[in-house]
Amino acid sequence: MAQPVDQGDSKTELNHFCQRYCQRPVTKTDIVYTTNKFGNQYQAIVKLNCIQGQEYAGHLSMNQKDAEKSAAQQALLGNQQVAQNLPLPASKDPKKKKPPLTPAQIAEKKARHAVEGDNPAITPKTKLNTLVMKIAKRYLQKGETVYECKKYTGGYQATVRLAALPGDWGTRAWAGHLCSTKQKAEQSAAEIALQQITEDKELAEEAAKPKGFGKGGKGKGKGKGWFMMPWDLMWGMSGGNLPREGVTKEPVLGEVLEWKDNYGWIQPDSPIDHPAVKKRGGKIYVNKKDLGGQTLSQGTKVKFTIYDDPLGLGAQDVQVV
Repeated sequence: MAQPVDQGDSKTELNHFCQRYCQRPVTKTDIVYTTNKFGNQYQAIVKLNCIQGQEYAGHLSMNQKDAEKSAAQQALLGNQQVAQNLPLPASKDPKKKKPPLTPAQIAEKKARHAVEGDNPAITPKTKLNTLVMKIAKRYLQKGETVYECKKYTGGYQATVRLAALPGDWGTRAWAGHLCSTKQKAEQSAAEIALQQITEDKELAEEAAKPKGFGKGGKGKGKGKGWFMMPWDLMWGMSGGNLPREGVTKEPVLGEVLEWKDNYGWIQPDSPIDHPAVKKRGGKIYVNKKDLGGQTLSQGTKVKFTIYDDPLGLGAQDVQVV
C-alpha cells in the first residue's frame, strides 16, 4: 500500500524526482503550478512538462503554498512506482558506487514490472500527448490540444482537437463515450483519438521517424476505413447520433449549401448567436435522419430548429419551404 509523502517537503522532493527522471537539472518551465481560489480555500494543479505533460490536482488547502505542496504530493504518489525503478543518484565516493546489475537481477526486475503492470499515471491523455509530439517532432504549444466537455443527462461527454497534427488531422475532433465524470470523459476522448491515430499508416510512420528526420507536418491525413470519414463523423458515432441539447424552439430559415449521401450543410439566413457557432464556421450540420430519410439538394430553402452537440450546431425538424 502506497505511503503518503511528507507534504512539508513535497515540492523539493518532486524537483529531485524530475531531475532523476530527466537526468538533468529542471527549469521553471519543467514544473508549473497553477492555483485557483474557491471561497477561502485554494487548490493547485501541477503540470510536469518534463514528463509528457502529466497533470495532478492537490487537495483544497488554506493557503496557496500548502495547495502547491498538496499537488506536488499527488504527483509523487502518482509516480511512486516510476521513482522506485529509477537509478539512484551517482555517489561522489567511488568506493560507494554500486556495481551494475547482473543478468539474473535484470531478468527479475523485468518480471516484477510485468506482474505489477503499467504505471497508472500514464493515462490515455499522456500517451496521446507523447504520440502527437513524436509526429510533430517538437513540444506542444498551449492551445494545440483542446478538450471540451459538456454535461448531458446521464453524464459527461468530451471532445479533443489536436491542432499540431499534420494536414486534415489538425482540424478533426474526436468524441469520447458518455462518462460519469469530466476527467473520465476526457480520457475516453483521448483513448479514441489515440486508437485512430495509431491505426493510420502514414501517421504511424511519421511517429517512428527520429527527431530531425524530414520536416514533419506534411501528412495528408488519408487512410482507409470508417475513421477516415469527415471529422464530424467519427468512431461510429455520426453527427446525427451524438447527444443533443436544444438551442431554438422557433423554426429558423436557411439554404442548403452542400449535400452528400447522408448529411449536408445549411447556411442560416440570419447569424446565430451561440458560442458553438464557430465550431463549424457558421454552418449548420444536417443529417439524413432529421429529414425522415429524404435527401436535400444544393440551394434548397428549408426551415428547422437548432440543437447543440459536442461538435457544434445541427439542424433538426427540417422541412423544405
